[in-house]
This record gives sequence, structure tokens and C-alpha cells, in this order.
Amino acid sequence: MEKKISKDWLSRREFIKKSAVVGVGAMAGSSLLRGTPAFAKDKPEIIRCWGEPGPYAGVAVDGMNEWASKNISQKFTIENLGWGDVYIKLMTDISAGQPPNLISVESPIAFQLMAEGLLEPVDDIVDRIGRDRLAGGAKWEYWGAWKGKQYIIPAHHQSHLLIVRMDIIKELGLSDPNTWDWYDFLNAAKTITEKKKPKMYGIVLALGRNLCTGYQFASLLHSAGGKMFDSQNKFEVVFNSSATVEALEFINELYGFMPKGAVGYSFLECVDSIVMGQSAMTYYWGRVYGRSAKEAPEIFNNIESFLQPKHPKTGLRLNWNDFQGWAIPKQGNPFIKEAKEALVYYQTKPEWLVRYCHSLMPNVSPVYKDVIDNPDLYKHPFFETHKKTIMTYYVEALKNASNTGNELLEGVNPLAGILHGRLILAQTVQKVVLNKWSGKKAAEWGQAQLESIRKEHFRLVI
Repeated sequence: MEKKISKDWLSRREFIKKSAVVGVGAMAGSSLLRGTPAFAKDKPEIIRCWGEPGPYAGVAVDGMNEWASKNISQKFTIENLGWGDVYIKLMTDISAGQPPNLISVESPIAFQLMAEGLLEPVDDIVDRIGRDRLAGGAKWEYWGAWKGKQYIIPAHHQSHLLIVRMDIIKELGLSDPNTWDWYDFLNAAKTITEKKKPKMYGIVLALGRNLCTGYQFASLLHSAGGKMFDSQNKFEVVFNSSATVEALEFINELYGFMPKGAVGYSFLECVDSIVMGQSAMTYYWGRVYGRSAKEAPEIFNNIESFLQPKHPKTGLRLNWNDFQGWAIPKQGNPFIKEAKEALVYYQTKPEWLVRYCHSLMPNVSPVYKDVIDNPDLYKHPFFETHKKTIMTYYVEALKNASNTGNELLEGVNPLAGILHGRLILAQTVQKVVLNKWSGKKAAEWGQAQLESIRKEHFRLVI
């Protein structure tokens, strides 16, 4: 019997539409509630926040505006911005004397910005938010610390896991995905592609020239024991390794059981392929659940997420987990004090942090113990149908986290944002799946590109 999902929750697009109105105008009619401004006299009326296209930053801004309505005459507004544009647009806006005042930023970009000296340290408000609140063994530096100073306040962590159509697994008599290693995973993709009628692909991954391709490949690279840079040796490039070759050859084998158009796929195409019933598995974040709950309930009812398959030798099953947080640009920013106070306010209000998580379930995971322990967190309807999956994103994924900005969690990389922007990993993958290079040749090419980045920006690593 199909499980019913409450219509009280908003879709991502609906939430964006509503939060755009709230973020820009919610405080416009509340001037009578404001006392004499305590912080911001003779300053612009808008405190500009950059955020990823999605509802969660809008929720945080609403929480900050609750503080603003009681303390200042200004209001916070949200501006959606693609991550590939953050660094260039920040430089442009600083030069024009119009910097954003607060940014919700992906960790690889944050690491570059803080190493460049562009961000305000936030250790003073970390103590007020609570240094001992982080859940699951997480550390503040995962979000962004450099040379002994904290620059990023946590917003959430978000991991991509193995999403599986369990009805297909059962139909074809395949084993429990939680027990798989790489060989089992490859066999499952092959079996589904060859035996499922009507036709269905076993797996879909992004293989285009984009960030999603780099993220999905990085989890394989790290699980194989490889990495791009040695954080313990001034970030020497170590990409040309047997682990890199193995990960490249494995993704090429998987491509044989993907839609052929995957060589051009990015984030949304992976979601489409699952929600439209084209493919049975993917590596992805929690957005698939919200989309399928609305558009394909029969698929929503049959998908489940697992930690990534174990590497057969290392035993690692690492995901690409973005430790996304809030950064305060330093140069030319008249609202540093206001941004800090607003962050402390919303970050210490569990009701706002629960709303933040609920805005895109289970994509954005809570970072504080008191939020995970809050009974209100578990009132979202998805917990009625997918609690095990949600807790895998929230808890288990954190124990198996890595990303391109903090490989194997061995140390944050100030070069990560540059690598991020130049799409080196995606290009390396395409050398194999599209240009038919050997894994070894592609690894050598990637090594040269990374060495060029390190040489060009060596000042950041010394």
C-alpha cells in the first residue's frame, strides 16, 4: 500500500518562491516594533546575504530578521548565487564598494576565501554559540579554520550516499546494498541493466564537466586511499597514484551500465534519472527524496540510502560531505557586528535550526547535538517513512566524511576553491569516459594540472 505524505511541507521550488518574499519583505511592515537602532546608524537599509539556490538559507535569514526586528532598522535579504560565481563576484563587488555582508558558502570555496584573508574571524561568537555543541565527533575546523583562527560558522553538513531502488533489488534477488563492496556494486549495476524489464539502467552518475562529477569521483578516489594533495607536506600534489588509476577505471566500468548521456550529466540530471524511473541507483544528496515524494510517490516509497560500497582493500566507504557554513566578508563590510549578532541569535534558537533542517529533507543535516536530540526535529513526515535513511545522512555519513577541500579530514586545503572553479577532477574523469584515455594517462594529466595550480598559488600554502 502506498504511504501518504503530508502536504504541509513545501517543495523546494515553492519554498524558494515563498522565502524570496519573506527574505526581502518580511520586516518591511514591522517598524513600530523596532526600537532605536543599537548597532547600525547611517548605514544602508539592506544587509545582503548570499545563499545557494534552495530554501535553507532563506530560513536562516528569516531567523536573523527576527533578531533584526528587535535591534536594528535594517533587514537581512537573501540573494541566490551559483557557487561557481562566488569568488569572482565577491572580488567584483568589493572593488565596486558593494560587498555582500554574509555568505552561506560551500567549504572548498570557504577555505580559499579565508586563506586569501578575505573573511572576518569568528572565534568570538563561536564561544557564544557553544564550542562543545557539535554532534558526532565533528570539529569546528571541518567548516573552516586557518592558522589557528575560525572563519566559518556551521550551517549544516550534507553528504551524498548510495540511493537504491529497493524494489528492483528485491525483484532481481540482489544482496543487501549495505554489505556491498565495489565488486558487488558493479555486479548489481550490471545485473539491473541486463535483466530488468522494461529497460532500466543500473546506475547514474554525473560525468559531465561540472562540480557534481568531481564530487562523485572524489568519494571513489578517497575510498581507494588516494587524494590530490598531501596536507602534511605543504600540499604537495600526490594525485598520480595507483588509487587514482583504480578509481578512474572503476568509474569507467560503471559507465557501461549508465545512460549514455551521462557524459553530459550534472546534478539535476542525476535526480531526473531516478525520479523518472530511468536508473535504479545513484550517488546523491537528500534532494532526491523531496522531489520524488512530490512527483513520483511510488519511487519515493521504494528508495533507501546507504553508506557507499566499501573499497575491497581499504574497507573505506567515504562520501563527499560538504561542511557548509556562514562566512563574513571583511573588506568594506559595514555590517560585521550585526552579522555576528544575528548569527549568534539564530544559531542558539533550536526552533530555527529545526526549521532549517526541515526546509530540505534530508539534504541538510543538523550539526549540533541539541538539535539532533530535539523532539521537534522528528515531526517531519519523512521520518514516518524513511527514518533509517535520514539518520544515515544525519549520523552515519558524518563518520565516513571526506571532501575535496579536506581530503580524508586530514587538513583543510586553501587551494580547494581554485580546484573547485577549474573543474580539474571532472576533466580528468572525462579524459577516460569520453576521450578513452587510460586511467594512468588521465592521472598523469590531472597531476600536471594540480601542480600548476599549486605553483601559481604557492603563497597560500606556505
